[in-house]
Amino acid sequence: MWEHAVAALACPRCRGPVISRVVSGERQSNPPSAPFESSLAGTSDRWIETGVLCCDTCKCIYPIHRGVPILLSYRTRLGEIACGTWPAPLRRELLASGFHFSTDAAPPGEKYVGATFSTEWQTYEYGTTLWTASTADRLKTFRGECGLGDGGLEGKRFCEIGCGLGILTNEAAAGLGAEAWGMDLSTSVFRAAAYFGSNPRVHFVQASIFSAPFAPRTFDFVYSHGVLHHTWSTKEALRRAAQLVEPDGSLYVWLYGYNDVRVSLPRRLAFAVESVTRPLIARLPSPIATAALLPLIPIYQLASLFGKRHGTHGSRYSAKQALHAARDRFTPLFAHKHEFDEVATWYREIGLKTIHKVAPAEVSPSWALAIERNVAIRGRR
Repeated sequence: MWEHAVAALACPRCRGPVISRVVSGERQSNPPSAPFESSLAGTSDRWIETGVLCCDTCKCIYPIHRGVPILLSYRTRLGEIACGTWPAPLRRELLASGFHFSTDAAPPGEKYVGATFSTEWQTYEYGTTLWTASTADRLKTFRGECGLGDGGLEGKRFCEIGCGLGILTNEAAAGLGAEAWGMDLSTSVFRAAAYFGSNPRVHFVQASIFSAPFAPRTFDFVYSHGVLHHTWSTKEALRRAAQLVEPDGSLYVWLYGYNDVRVSLPRRLAFAVESVTRPLIARLPSPIATAALLPLIPIYQLASLFGKRHGTHGSRYSAKQALHAARDRFTPLFAHKHEFDEVATWYREIGLKTIHKVAPAEVSPSWALAIERNVAIRGRR
């Protein structure tokens, strides 16, 4: 992570400020322009590869590992591994000063969710396709979802909840002009930081929406596509996301919709099978879950070929992409579905207004059905 970005972070437990201790760093860059100009005075633009963030308020410590802050409010194996790389004098100093890892409990099912999506994204390749269409189409759809064009977030702060490999987070900075943050529960953020970390306006953090490591009302635009329905409570996750939106800022979410199931009898039957098998597969060790899904690879490839011929897919799945799609369907512990009016009501309850239902015509044709059949909603505070 870039050292200047520490000023934007907060302790996920108490929202107190955090300070960094650098163990190793590399890379130099020109410091970013507004909105962080004022926070850069007297600070370095050094890249922190390994280090620790300390909260003086609640005395909790959070590792910086492979350039990514691990800002989870509960202990993880990866956090312990990261701690083990620190010099022994630093560990002794922190212990003597009363610092410790948080012992809070994880939100319901969250460790399963983190493990599932860590496995799902670990082998997905950066390239010219993303899901069922070209990466260019996905970037065009992202702009349509946000209702923004080139430079539309110039001088603004952006946060993507559930950023995966960070492709859209990077687009928010490189194309829309934002100071962009990507947060994800999975270890995909380490790949994202390695791939996009040379841009000092792009930052990644491993964190949970239920204890986001930012002060309330930090961001001008909060974006989340295909993520919040994979938490124990979509409504509560949405409420937490809205807390990050500043006055006159925007929140966009895309959620699974029931309309995507109702379109045909085969989809209803497939949903019935998924509803029974998914919670079981989600709890299997990853190698066993993967083995159970291998027979689905040719089925997903045939489905993508059929979809390409009928305009619902932009490309045919490779074997890796087919397995990725199968994992995305059958391994999440939670996969709630919602109605647009239901989510619009939640928006109003949490103080968001100017509610906009994103239309298929606003996005790339290859993503139009995904927008039409599911919940794509944007609102302003």
